[in-house]
Amino acid sequence: MTRDPQIAADAAMWVNRLDQPVIDTSVSAAFDAWMAADARHREKFADLQALWHSDTLTQALDQSEATVVSNAPVAVVAHFSGLRRSAPWLAAAACAAMLMLFLLVPGLQVETYRTGTGNGQAIVLADGSHVELSGDAELSIRILPWRRDATLVRGEAFFDVAHEGWRPFRVQSGASSVRVLGTAFNVDRQSPTRTAVEVYRGAVTFAAGGAENIVLRKGDRARAVDDRIAAQAPGPNAPGHDKPDWTAGWFEAADVPMSVLIAKVQRYSVRPIRLRDPGLAALPVSGRFQVSNPARVLKAIRGAYALEIRYDRDAIRIAPAPGVPGS
Repeated sequence: MTRDPQIAADAAMWVNRLDQPVIDTSVSAAFDAWMAADARHREKFADLQALWHSDTLTQALDQSEATVVSNAPVAVVAHFSGLRRSAPWLAAAACAAMLMLFLLVPGLQVETYRTGTGNGQAIVLADGSHVELSGDAELSIRILPWRRDATLVRGEAFFDVAHEGWRPFRVQSGASSVRVLGTAFNVDRQSPTRTAVEVYRGAVTFAAGGAENIVLRKGDRARAVDDRIAAQAPGPNAPGHDKPDWTAGWFEAADVPMSVLIAKVQRYSVRPIRLRDPGLAALPVSGRFQVSNPARVLKAIRGAYALEIRYDRDAIRIAPAPGVPGS
C-alpha cells in the first residue's frame, strides 16, 4: 500500500476507534502521536470524520434511496447504509458514499465560472459563501457534504467563506493551496507558478508544493513562487479596508515582475498586450497603479521604466525605448 492510501486507512481506523463509547487513555496518547506526526494525518482524519458525522450525507443517502427505488443501485445504497452503521469498514464506506453521491445527488458536480475582459462577477455559493471574481478569470467550485473545494485557474478571487467548523474550504491555485474554516481572504494567481494570498478576516493555512505550511492571520500577506513561500510586508489592507484593492480597480505593486503588472492590466484591456523583449517580464516594478485604466498604467510605466509603448491594430506592444540598452 502506498503512502496516501495507508494514511486514509489509518485515518479511517482512528475515526472508528474514537467513535466507540469508551476510549482507553493509551489509545488517546497513540492517537495524539499519530496526529502530530504528519499534517496529512490531521487533514485526512478531519475529512473522514466530517464525512462520517455529516447530516448532509445522511439526508443525501435518504434522498438517494427514494430516488432509485426501481433501479439496481438500491442494493448498493442498502449495502452502504449497512456499512455506515457497522463502522469497521469506514474507509470502504466512505468511498462508496462518494460514488453514490456523485451518481445520484444533484448539485455535487463542479461549477465553473469564467469572466471576460473587464467584467468581474459576484457569486453566492450553495453554502452561503461569497466570491468576487476579477475580469479574465476562471474559477471551479465543488461543494460536498464533507468539504468545499475551489480551483482558481487564472485571475484573482476574493472569498468571504461561510463558517462551518466541520467542513473545511480549500482553494487550489497551481501548486499552492489555502485551507480555511470561515474567513475572508484574497487569492491572486499571478502566473502558473506564482500565487499571492492576503487575509482580511480570520486565519488560513497557506501551502505550496513541499514547503512547510504557514498560518496567515488578518492583515498578513504571503507569496508562493514554485515551492517557496515568503511572507510579505503589510499592504494597503489597513484597518477599515475589508476588501482587496483590485475590487476597486487598483493594484499595489511591491517589487513584482513587470509580467505580473501587465497580466493585471490585461484583465481590463480588450487588445492583447505583448512584451516584445522577453527580458522585460522579470523587470521589478513598484508603485500603485489603476489597472482598470490600461492607458493610464501604460503611460506611467513608459516614463518610469524608459519603455516604448506601441498601439498596433492587433496588439499593444511594449519594448525598451530607443537608445536604452536592450532596445
